[in-house]
Amino acid sequence: MNVIDSIDKQPADAVNNIQSDLLVQTVRHAYENSPYYRRRFDDLGLSPSHIKGVEDLQKLPLTGREDIQADNWSFLAVPRHEIAEIVSTTGTTGNPVFIAMTGSDLDRLACNEEKSFGYTGVEKGDVFHLAVTCDNLFIAGIAYYSGLIKLGASVMRIGPQNIIRHLDLLKKIRPDGIVAVPSFMVHMARRMKDSGVSPEELGLKKIILIGDSIRDVDFQTNTLGGIIENAFGEICYSTYGITEAQLSFCECGMRRGLHSHPDLVLAEIIDDDGAVLPDGEAGELVLTPLQLKGMPLIRYKTGDVTFKISEPCLCGRSSVRIGPIMGRKNHRLKFKGVTLYPKTIENALLGVKDVVNYQIEAFTGDDHADNIMIRIGSHVSNGDFLTSLHDVLRAKARVTPLVELERPEEIEKRLFEGGSRKPVTFKDRRLKLYE
Repeated sequence: MNVIDSIDKQPADAVNNIQSDLLVQTVRHAYENSPYYRRRFDDLGLSPSHIKGVEDLQKLPLTGREDIQADNWSFLAVPRHEIAEIVSTTGTTGNPVFIAMTGSDLDRLACNEEKSFGYTGVEKGDVFHLAVTCDNLFIAGIAYYSGLIKLGASVMRIGPQNIIRHLDLLKKIRPDGIVAVPSFMVHMARRMKDSGVSPEELGLKKIILIGDSIRDVDFQTNTLGGIIENAFGEICYSTYGITEAQLSFCECGMRRGLHSHPDLVLAEIIDDDGAVLPDGEAGELVLTPLQLKGMPLIRYKTGDVTFKISEPCLCGRSSVRIGPIMGRKNHRLKFKGVTLYPKTIENALLGVKDVVNYQIEAFTGDDHADNIMIRIGSHVSNGDFLTSLHDVLRAKARVTPLVELERPEEIEKRLFEGGSRKPVTFKDRRLKLYE
């Protein structure tokens, strides 16, 4: 693959030319080798020759997750013997999809993370504690592991272990950084407080957070991020990754959006009708990954809602950035005149003492409108606690949904119902008509 290390510091015209060449190559490869895209293009009367550069991007059809689910292996664009790795999405939003990666795709994955870690200031020789699984078809673990190794850092591959095991290793080895999901760091912070362990004993200088965002749309630290930074200091960097596109976005030291890598992806934001939105307007993130061989994707609708920033960053890079993920498009709720996403409710609950876990459920009421039930796992069940929950939700999420208190172990069963690999904190039981 063609890695262009300094592309985001080149003049706009040069970047445009590079991306145009890579887009033309991507479209040609998809049409010539992917049964799905050959059929799709032919049905539309579209030829790769119609695509001359990034200015023609919107001539190309949008691809949805449902398209992959319907005929997963028609997206394969290489002979099966060239597949080096197969990964999968979690399946928390429907049937999982399988993504086949070639050796060059694995190299590309490592290059993406090498660049991202570099943006956060990670250097050769740094030691990182990797609290993300490298098995069970997850792409995240192998992505961050290979990126750190390529950068010249050392890695401790710990994965999902008991929090005491993590703390013990952190105190003994004192790595420079850690890669983890935010909820893990919240759990660690609480255990440290209960055990009398200070942050200084761990020696962490950087926390790379994957999964849930720790920023609000104004780039200020949200409740989730606040809990982590209050415990460890302002050493956190937020990321956004997506299995299907085999890449991630990452904050730099300015923490004013998540950087893309221009030689690896083109990013767009669209509205509900598929029209491309200007910078700053929230909509669905659409990605066209570049230089993929195994399963190329064209204008892939991620289902995630955010906004785009094209102006140069204060760090000196000109790469397109995206804002924090506001929520899933199909999770958008309209409750008594207020439009919101479940993440807004989750952030409100994170700051409430005695909330052990929770699950948010949306359903269609008798009035055919969206209704919300929040099941809270807590060891406290008195009226004062319930009142305080309503007060917090009204103040921070601007809603007063139904709240039901349950034992934490019962909520835990709900979160992993059906054998889910990840806790399902939001269940959408709305009628299809209202999704």
